[in-house]
Amino acid sequence: MADSTMDDLTATARLQRLSTQLVPSGELNSLLHEILSAAADLSGTDKGNIQFYNPSTGRLRMVVHQGLGRRLVEHFADHGWAATCDAAAEKNARVILEDVAQETAFQGTVELEIVLEDGIRAIQSTPLVTRDGRLLGMLNNHYRVPGRPSDRVLGYIDVLARMAADLIERSQAEGALRDADRRKDEFLATLSHELRGPLAPLRNTLEILQRAGTGDPLVRQAHDTMARQFRQLTRLVDDLMDVSRITHNKIELRKEQVDLAPIVHQALEACQPLATSANLRVRVHAPAEPIYVHADPVRLAQVFGNVLNNACKYTPADGDVSVDIRREGGEVVVSISDTGVGIPPDQLDRVFELFTQIDLPFERTLGGLGIGLTLVKQLVEMHGGTVTAHSEGLQRGAEFVVRLPILEDRSVKARTVSSKQPTASAQRILIVDDNADTVDSLARLLTLSGNETQTAHDGVEAMQVADSFRPNIVLLDIGLPKFSGLDVCRRIREQPWGRAMVMVAMTGLSRDEDRQRSKDAGFNHHLVKPVEYDALLSVLAEHCTAGARRATA
Repeated sequence: MADSTMDDLTATARLQRLSTQLVPSGELNSLLHEILSAAADLSGTDKGNIQFYNPSTGRLRMVVHQGLGRRLVEHFADHGWAATCDAAAEKNARVILEDVAQETAFQGTVELEIVLEDGIRAIQSTPLVTRDGRLLGMLNNHYRVPGRPSDRVLGYIDVLARMAADLIERSQAEGALRDADRRKDEFLATLSHELRGPLAPLRNTLEILQRAGTGDPLVRQAHDTMARQFRQLTRLVDDLMDVSRITHNKIELRKEQVDLAPIVHQALEACQPLATSANLRVRVHAPAEPIYVHADPVRLAQVFGNVLNNACKYTPADGDVSVDIRREGGEVVVSISDTGVGIPPDQLDRVFELFTQIDLPFERTLGGLGIGLTLVKQLVEMHGGTVTAHSEGLQRGAEFVVRLPILEDRSVKARTVSSKQPTASAQRILIVDDNADTVDSLARLLTLSGNETQTAHDGVEAMQVADSFRPNIVLLDIGLPKFSGLDVCRRIREQPWGRAMVMVAMTGLSRDEDRQRSKDAGFNHHLVKPVEYDALLSVLAEHCTAGARRATA
């Protein structure tokens, strides 16, 4: 067997260039092709392949090859040859077959016939192993003449095998991380969906109790307690999904010119029940003149709501929470301080890390998932700002300072934050959900507002009721028995009487891809459970005046 005519200097330069190409992450097969080509060139052949090893089956699978005939590739695609690569895999050591025609043990076998038919007389098989000895695959070279590669060539092949093994191991690790990340996202989406289901009837029932009214202070107190805990549950579910979205850069900010102070006051209103229950004194200082920022008002309200919620939660009864809004140069500074449990100095740098909670040696944790402040930091930075935490230690309180760039260009009218509840005239509304509590509670609530309602609990029943009732608006869950909500929407849209109906998805599915699927199916709106009643009223008000029309959520 003749070695490659490539001299050591040229070979070393080839290996150096190849190792440099493997530094950045790339498409696995193309890099393995490069390694295989180099192994062939350095050992004076044009034939070879690289196989992956499956430890669960003990079999080798061909992933890249060059110079081999179709019959050989097809025959050995999902297994090796006992004479060479299978033997090398079993021993986890290199095997060299100097002349396949002399292997008497394989005379008369189909494998030997195929190998000889392809013009192959010698084969070397070098295992690809991790640095701790785990078998990953095989690097095979096939030669047209009998013999064995020189020690010099085998040394080059060993270097290439090391490169290939490192590349495969890195690719497998990255794939495992992607799979784990995907499973985590799927779990969070499923968890969110399952939690939002029971939250929906709870919200509806609380709204009914609120509207029914009662003079009994015990009933009023029980309602307020349930409302506070409900808001906390909803916040936790929303945070779970938001941290996944932000981690994958799936949140798109809807920026506009807004006056910052009303956004902060809106966040304060949401936290007020928690502050009231602990008898906290909340003080706000804001300048008389508006300070405008270019921001997503919903996400900014979430930022300040999370910080304020923490301040109220970690401040003992009869404590103080202070909010100061001021201008400093080209920035607006929002400082939120409290007289609460404080933050140990060694944990100040960790409070914004995901799933981090403050260690409180003197009492149990006060709850939470360790997500809220991570969202705060990421959302603030998406707005071009910064957030920092300060504390003089345990029992010394804490301060969080948010800095955002001021929008000096006021050519766009500032958005105003309104607390006025939208109104709508009576509608014929079909409510479809397989959760009976959700359907019944929402039907009662909408009936109290003067609407005429009918209900259904699966996809088939939804079609039947829609045909006979002919509603103006359909509030439709997506995860239904028999037909999914997506299928029901498509089928209604196919009917002449259903083309103008307002189709509203009311679902626990909240990912961007879920919203796109509902839009593609023909829904006008996509509302995520538990739906704020004011948000639902806004949909009703929009369509009672503008008429039923196709729109996008």
